Amino acid sequence: MAARLVSYHLKSLEKADYDGFAQVLQTYDYMQISETCYAIASEESPNDIFLKLEPFIDPDDCLVVIVLSGSYMAHHDKHVLEWLEENV
Repeated sequence: MAARLVSYHLKSLEKADYDGFAQVLQTYDYMQISETCYAIASEESPNDIFLKLEPFIDPDDCLVVIVLSGSYMAHHDKHVLEWLEENV
């Protein structure tokens, strides 16, 4: 399985459907890397993932979806490192 990195910055909690955003992320096998950064296991293109998440954010929010390659370095909790090893 391929892995994608989803990073976001939600600037406003008033308008957007951030619960919907979280629900879409949770449809994937995922690992939270930091407060607003998730790695997800998916063969979908970054564009397809972006298009699923975009309806739940405001125009001034930030959202980036990136393909993770086989090369990475990480200092993190054991369960995060294990997830990365299995999926990246």
